[in-house]
Amino acid sequence: MFENLFLEAYPLAQRAANVHSAAAFRALDMAGLDRQDVAQEVILAVWVNLGRFDPFRASLPTFIERVSATKVASILRRGKAQKRARVDSDSLNIDPMDIRVTVELRVDVRRALSLLSLADQNMARLLLHYKPAEVARKLGCSRAAVYRGIERIRAVLKRLGLEKY
Repeated sequence: MFENLFLEAYPLAQRAANVHSAAAFRALDMAGLDRQDVAQEVILAVWVNLGRFDPFRASLPTFIERVSATKVASILRRGKAQKRARVDSDSLNIDPMDIRVTVELRVDVRRALSLLSLADQNMARLLLHYKPAEVARKLGCSRAAVYRGIERIRAVLKRLGLEKY
């Protein structure tokens, strides 16, 4: 059964692979991959996914077309993705003093937040990610209320000597 299905699917997969690999090369200059490599990856993807084929959900050509298009899109994303550079631990010169200062700052900020009301604590956390108008919408209050909250947060930070943060 599966052999017959693959024999029926192979010419369709080959055609889809050729069409999609040509389109991929027009869209992106594939560094390190040639058109035949892309076609082989597409045919392999069809073969791997053929076990999931359900004739009640789609025809075989439609199934192969979707698998091919998905695989080529994946290859295109992989080609456009920024490569990560491996960093040697010897090249990282982390000053232990910097880490200590960062930890102390976090402790000081947490201490400052603990002096605020729960509403102001929530507002301070939201202000890390959103603008005051967005915070007002999320909290269901006016922008003036958010700005008053910012002033309360600044006052506590100033009282603890953290006004520059």
